[in-house]
Amino acid sequence: MEHEINEFEEIDLKDLIHIIKMRWWIIVLFFVLSVIVTGVVSFKVLDPVYKAEASLFVGKESNSIASIDIGEFSLNQKLVSDYREIILSKLVAKEVIKDLNLDMSVETFQKRVSVYTVKDSRFFKIGFESTNPQIAMDVVNKLSEVIIEKAEEIIQVKNVQRIDIAELPVNPIRPNRTMNIAIAGVLGIMIGVFIIFILEYLNYTIKTDKDVERYLGLNIIGEIPVFQGAERGKKKKKSKKMKNGFSLSLISYLDPKAPASEAYRSLRTNIGYMSLDKQIKTILVTSPGPAEGKTTTSANIAISMTQVGKKVLLVETDLRKPKIHRYFGKLNDVGVTDVIVNDLDIDDVIKPIEKIENLSIISSGAIPPNPAELLDSKKMSIFIDQLKERFDLIIFDTPPVGQLTDAAVLGKLVDGAILVVASGQSNIDIAKHAKASLDNVNVKLLGTVMTKINKASSGAYYNRYYSYDQYYYNN
Repeated sequence: MEHEINEFEEIDLKDLIHIIKMRWWIIVLFFVLSVIVTGVVSFKVLDPVYKAEASLFVGKESNSIASIDIGEFSLNQKLVSDYREIILSKLVAKEVIKDLNLDMSVETFQKRVSVYTVKDSRFFKIGFESTNPQIAMDVVNKLSEVIIEKAEEIIQVKNVQRIDIAELPVNPIRPNRTMNIAIAGVLGIMIGVFIIFILEYLNYTIKTDKDVERYLGLNIIGEIPVFQGAERGKKKKKSKKMKNGFSLSLISYLDPKAPASEAYRSLRTNIGYMSLDKQIKTILVTSPGPAEGKTTTSANIAISMTQVGKKVLLVETDLRKPKIHRYFGKLNDVGVTDVIVNDLDIDDVIKPIEKIENLSIISSGAIPPNPAELLDSKKMSIFIDQLKERFDLIIFDTPPVGQLTDAAVLGKLVDGAILVVASGQSNIDIAKHAKASLDNVNVKLLGTVMTKINKASSGAYYNRYYSYDQYYYNN
């Protein structure tokens, strides 16, 4: 309940419009379904109902003189109510059903009969509804005859006159297909909006920069739009994952003019501003959960830094599921664990990336049984100090801190950490836990990088980089 209250306290009209724009297709889907289903039911399932009517008048008896007084007028008005009850009675229903040989019960017949009067007058109308227009007309005309007979027989007055007889109804009164479809369309839109807000509430993830500030209290230092190489979860052929020996995720190298590459350069600039007061030489990159873009971010930050002349080392300290070596088409034969456990020389594990000047990587090496203990060792601290002497910037790719302690342990040995969250994917509670894990060991958080931003989830941002892309290529 806590997250529900906090979330809706902050929401405003722009947020509501944005939420609807993200999933507009749900509204369209329910609108179309509602209209189609209602149209089929109205035209194909529901039988049209016809209504016939006849008008009658309660006046003087035929043998009375033409004059009338106020008392008689009042009496005739009361008689209209009596006649109504007679028409609606079972006695009349049985007689009409028998005379017309109708196949319906008395109760059904009574429900279809209507009697209503014109206010402050002695006129009243008899109506009957049926799916058969001929039956509707016959019943009304028969009721008109019966009430004239019953008035004389029961009340012993002969003062009911038929003004007009029922005619064969041409247009059905129900269903009103146009109205039904219109109402269904409106209800479909309302249901669609309701479903969108239900999904939004159930989707308790970080979606925008406002969510990062609201739930994590961190600044956004980078916003990375979604791009083809960063997509995960789909099985692709190896040939499609690699280009010129590099992973398609290395967008900063493979396509420097892409919007995502510009976003990584903007992230590089923001990191540079943080080094004005105190030089930042070692950066840890982690995320709350898996597949949120931390490795892709680590690699592209490293590439972007080399483009401004920095000598950069990218270290694979995810000693559980290492991927850095695959991004650059290298083998994971030796690496971090070999230096820490087997005292291998640093030069033996550093692997320069020939096609990218000033960039080198160190892979993880053999997967150890105790990654957290290895990263928390004295040898790891010495290893990092030795690397600082050789490189301008060292970036460590680590496992998700929301699930494992590796990043928090290593975070004590670096100058700062970057928390990567994926738009519409990173769970808010797990992200909070990840931040708390880093805060508990006094890791300096440089900020948050939001990845996988698309047009639906962040239109203004997406359009900003799209405009940049158009400008770049047009020139």
